[in-house]
Amino acid sequence: MYSIKIEWYATYECVISLYAYLHEKEQKYARLGTAWKKETALMLPAAFAKELEDERWEVLHRLVLLIAQSPAKESVEGFLAWLEQIPAGEIYERLAPWVDTIPLNLGELRDHSLSLLARWNEHYFAKLDPALLERLQKSADELAGKAADVSPPELVDEATQGIWIEPMADLQQVVLIPQYHCAPASVLDFHRGLATCLYPVADADRRQADPLLALLPVTQCLADEKRLLLLQYLAQKPGTLTELQQHVGLAKSTVHHHITALRRAGLIRAHYAGSTAISAYSLRESGIERLPTLLREFLHESRK
Repeated sequence: MYSIKIEWYATYECVISLYAYLHEKEQKYARLGTAWKKETALMLPAAFAKELEDERWEVLHRLVLLIAQSPAKESVEGFLAWLEQIPAGEIYERLAPWVDTIPLNLGELRDHSLSLLARWNEHYFAKLDPALLERLQKSADELAGKAADVSPPELVDEATQGIWIEPMADLQQVVLIPQYHCAPASVLDFHRGLATCLYPVADADRRQADPLLALLPVTQCLADEKRLLLLQYLAQKPGTLTELQQHVGLAKSTVHHHITALRRAGLIRAHYAGSTAISAYSLRESGIERLPTLLREFLHESRK
């Protein structure tokens, strides 16, 4: 059985926030919505915003690994200063045990990442409400408090509301990191013997939990006939994407859209077995049983 490591530093959120901005089209169902990118672009110098329009920055998982190993990860500025001074050869040595393919131009990639992150931190991330970051830290602390009482797969499932990482002989550790900017999605990556999972904290921007924010994705899922049929199928047995597609008779891309919505609403589990490819889906009983509680919390809140 793999072990669990739970940690949070602002440096992780700085990286994931820039990633969310650059990959906004892939985040169309994100909690922040499309308006966030437009509002954020106005905070940036015009030349920087223009530069980011064509930037894809596909090195997120490598930077997460470097943050995890950095002795200066407590602050964004400290991490960037550390990354700037270490030679490309040391970056290679730090990544080699985990990453199969490492680009030869590590020095150039490092310098480019430093430039992007330093400017992003100055013009956007450093101006975030500190309370948001404190709530992410609180989420990590609360999750750590539960670690002794549940199994590692159950803890991952609870943090992500539906990601189930199967124990594998070559999987040694899963690192759980709370994040806000890509919520309700989780950002999951597997490396040699290691998986990193940036799990969503969708209400980190609020002083207290919003019952509607938790209830709405569930009720929206249940209002669709095809999604109900998918839930009914999974109530009988786990299924692959192909099996689910055959059951409802829709295009695979359409079924994938429905499945993603059900997973992010916490109604089903996506099972991973050593890679980012989902091996199967199953019903998440705890998500189903939670519906009456969510409804009662919302109705009670609405009377205030």
